[in-house]
Amino acid sequence: MTNALTTIDFHGAKLVAIAGDRPENTLVAMKPIVESMGLDWSFQRKKLNAHPVLSKGVAVTAIPSDGGEQDGTCLSLDLLNFWLATIHPDRLKDEVRTTVIRYQSECARVLFNHFFGKVIAAGDHLTHSEHGGITKAVITRALSPVTTRMDAQEARLAALVERLETAITAYDPSAGFTTDYRPMRFFVENAGVLQKGRGDLIRKMSRRCVNWLLRNDMGGSIRWNRDKERKLFHVDVVPRWMQFEGAEMIRAHMDKMTGQGTLAPKGKKGRTELSPRPFSRPKEAVS
Repeated sequence: MTNALTTIDFHGAKLVAIAGDRPENTLVAMKPIVESMGLDWSFQRKKLNAHPVLSKGVAVTAIPSDGGEQDGTCLSLDLLNFWLATIHPDRLKDEVRTTVIRYQSECARVLFNHFFGKVIAAGDHLTHSEHGGITKAVITRALSPVTTRMDAQEARLAALVERLETAITAYDPSAGFTTDYRPMRFFVENAGVLQKGRGDLIRKMSRRCVNWLLRNDMGGSIRWNRDKERKLFHVDVVPRWMQFEGAEMIRAHMDKMTGQGTLAPKGKKGRTELSPRPFSRPKEAVS
């Protein structure tokens, strides 16, 4: 690439560029263009440097001025149209909008004509299909880094969605088929508990079973059914809890319902103690 500085007239403004042998290494001074369009240079410079695609075509080089050579921000010619397309005319004031549209329509073509010949720029030897192919290739190249990052983001998002669906299925049996988890009502009914007073017993047993499982680091055996708003328990752990206190709670409840026993006022926490049954042999008194 040469360092020849070129100035081109454009509707009364001066376009400053450094010639290259290809559009991607032909540099266009951006400050004169931005200010001629009536835009804020400070804002546009920050946008150029921050953009993931445009920043790859930014270069700082010496540009002659009335006060001598100064470092100027340049953009490769192949990305000029891309930058112009980032400016939305409808968001601009009327006095600026017309100028911006003129630059968007003509600026890049004028520069390309100047550096790479009228025959190539006019494209008389190219078909409409070939024109479209060239345009598509330029845009694809410019967007390639963005597309790559978007593909990576989509892959990560798909993985997160899969993990979320798996978590929901594991947490809520209504989201998937399962027979390993049952509500406490299932175990109480299987024990032959009569319907009278069964609701209170089920709620008490459910709470006590949850507490026991959590204390014994078996909280993973509990699930929550969102549809019916109730806890479910793994069928393998409930029998263990039944041996600990569940079966005794059922027996005490059934005795209470049939009038054969009463709950003792005192006793080990978490246990149900029964009073002596009628006609049972009393314990021998200790002398």
